[in-house]
Amino acid sequence: MSTQIRQASFQDIPEMVVLLKSLFALEADFDFDIDKQVKGIGFIIENKDCCYLVAESNNHVIGICSAQWVYSTSEGAKSAWIEDLIVHPTHQGKGIGKLLLNAILDWCEQQGCTRAQLVYDKDNINAIAFYEKAGWQMTNLGVLKIHPAE
Repeated sequence: MSTQIRQASFQDIPEMVVLLKSLFALEADFDFDIDKQVKGIGFIIENKDCCYLVAESNNHVIGICSAQWVYSTSEGAKSAWIEDLIVHPTHQGKGIGKLLLNAILDWCEQQGCTRAQLVYDKDNINAIAFYEKAGWQMTNLGVLKIHPAE
């Protein structure tokens, strides 16, 4: 069974949403809302400054990962935010997450990004170990959030 990494399409959204639901179940700060997730996925797929990749096997989406760039004053260049890396549980441990992460980092490099960063759930020790094994480094930065319209 081979796995192909490719750009996501609108036809992939139903299977992508299922993966996001399982990811959000692991992350205390996020609530699953299918309408919001479909809207967000669609925006990323359409936007040239963003990338959504899927891992596909046997015509099914078994993993996803997204990136979008911002301009960083500290870098004096583009910097990428990586999000939504998840592989279906039955396909974990087979290197698919690493394939997705490497492919999204290739996209970042092609876009001229000189740094990539991500936010992780501090209780998701498996994700933290995965990223550290892949060479990601902890920083002293924290994350705060607010909803401006509220």
